[in-house]
Amino acid sequence: MKRLTLLLLALAVAVSASAFDYGGSLDNTTGVERPVVDGYRPLVQRTAVALWAAARFGAWTLDAQGSYTMTLVPGSSTAPLAATHLFDLDRLALASSVPAEIAGLSRFGLTVGRSRFADVSGQVMGHTLDGLRLETTMPKSSFGFSAATTALLQKPTSRLVFGTLDALDLADPDKLFAPARLLVGIDYRMVDLVAGQTVTLGALVQEDLRRQDELIPAGTNTLQPLGGGHIDTQYASLVIGGGLAPGLFHRTYYTLNSGRRLEFVADDASVTGFSYQYQTILAHLAGSRLDYFRPELLGARASLFGQFSSAGFLPLAAPAYSDVFSLQPGNSAHIGVSLSVRPLSAAGLDILQTELKGVAYFRPSGTGPVSEGSVVPASDGSYVGTDINLALTAVPFSDLRLVLAGGVFVGNEAVIAASQNVDYQVVLQAVLRF
Repeated sequence: MKRLTLLLLALAVAVSASAFDYGGSLDNTTGVERPVVDGYRPLVQRTAVALWAAARFGAWTLDAQGSYTMTLVPGSSTAPLAATHLFDLDRLALASSVPAEIAGLSRFGLTVGRSRFADVSGQVMGHTLDGLRLETTMPKSSFGFSAATTALLQKPTSRLVFGTLDALDLADPDKLFAPARLLVGIDYRMVDLVAGQTVTLGALVQEDLRRQDELIPAGTNTLQPLGGGHIDTQYASLVIGGGLAPGLFHRTYYTLNSGRRLEFVADDASVTGFSYQYQTILAHLAGSRLDYFRPELLGARASLFGQFSSAGFLPLAAPAYSDVFSLQPGNSAHIGVSLSVRPLSAAGLDILQTELKGVAYFRPSGTGPVSEGSVVPASDGSYVGTDINLALTAVPFSDLRLVLAGGVFVGNEAVIAASQNVDYQVVLQAVLRF
């Protein structure tokens, strides 16, 4: 008991002697969103409360955030609203960055705990994970190493979900955590390498950690729809970005995806003519983005962006490219434009921003499945549809942000299911920080 008391006193003294800060936010979202349930588009209501704290102990900083989210979910057009509740630890990281005047280095950084991890392209994975990151900085370059796991994430917060076994885990109420995976990444960044361009090289390895007794053994010759095998993937990326002219910037990237996954394929040596075998994954992703800034013209920013990914490309937690409809990498391509202005900046009021964005989606192979179930795999057609979004963001006070966003998706009737040829979404979000 004495030891515990001394430990608590020491912790209290350390916290009081350190730089300590805390705060929180209240986020409320109301609107009409996808998907349609029983032909009925439900009203969505989400409220999230987050509390955060940060403390500095010499060269170390402890950063933590926890949140509570309540979502009203209607089961159908006739069922009453039901509330889901989620308590989560969004962030808990201990970080340090210290001078390292050895071997040409300038700084050395270490982060341990729950924080955000991403690949260098930003198109394969961006997700909160548990792990560590080491980073060394030199005058015109940096090197980083990351290792993390998904094993401690709650299922509702994990977007690293792919394959039949993952879908079964989501539906199993006895499983509270996300499927266990190990992710290891390295990155090397060279600043102002040529003509002001920054070049980044990166590699990411994702290993499926499921036990063997959960898997279908390779060679099994009967179809088992409720089973699967390991899905292991690797990604190698090259990113080039920088200025091209005054106010004009670009970011161009390429990623090679390799790996393996278990599939039920034709097998002449099998008594049934088929068997489960691990098949090689080999796919590509490439994209680019141009941004043109004119601060003196109502803070205008115009963007042109596009991306292509071949069939078989398997992202881990890729970003969405538009609000109502968005294809993930894998037999998909898109091209989009956006224009953002601050209409009141001429009057000295920098409190309102408007953005209009349009994205056209394609299926490079002209057929086959994509990430959106509304696209009929057996249909024949490359053009999928166009999504148009308008967002109004108001910041009347530094601690209050209001966003009114709406969009409509018009699909190609030849490839989209008839009930979802036209889709829409309208949401109002209010965020108060305290």
